[in-house]
Amino acid sequence: MEATLQHDRCTQNDYVRLFADSAEPLGWLCYTLTADPALSEKVLAAAFEQSLKGADRVFRDWMVSWARRIIIQSCISLIQPTGDSMEDCMCLHHKQDKTEIADQVELALSQPSDVLQQRLLNLDPLTRFVFVLRAIEGYSRRDTALLLGIGDRTCESMFIRALECLQPRLYVLNPGSTGAEFVAI
Repeated sequence: MEATLQHDRCTQNDYVRLFADSAEPLGWLCYTLTADPALSEKVLAAAFEQSLKGADRVFRDWMVSWARRIIIQSCISLIQPTGDSMEDCMCLHHKQDKTEIADQVELALSQPSDVLQQRLLNLDPLTRFVFVLRAIEGYSRRDTALLLGIGDRTCESMFIRALECLQPRLYVLNPGSTGAEFVAI
């Protein structure tokens, strides 16, 4: 039994392959959270190094999530997107049903990766972290709040705010204009 468990554990070579094969998505995650190309590279290198050090403690099935978790924790530590000064409130207009929220998440995530990333980079760091953790990484509201050191209601409020900011905009030609003028609908 012990030999089977050892066989299922990662090796340093597993992580070398993971970071080589997944360089683009892991780099996207680093840059989206840090909003800084140089810092993103440092986080990615540090996550790779940390993964190599603890490789034999992780099962192969958990390897990708473990690497992403290291990246997220490093980004939180460096950027410190804390909500100490934020009120722990949820505005009434933020109360939406789960189906509506799921539809908004799906619509936001259906945008091309570079467009979504650019919109995320326009958000303040805490709101960006909340969205990435909840919508992209699949963390629960409670886990996201705990990781970021904010209240559950603040986390939900920021998530809804991010969703509103990230929704694709449709533009139509303004019928009342004499020239070519587009308005968002």
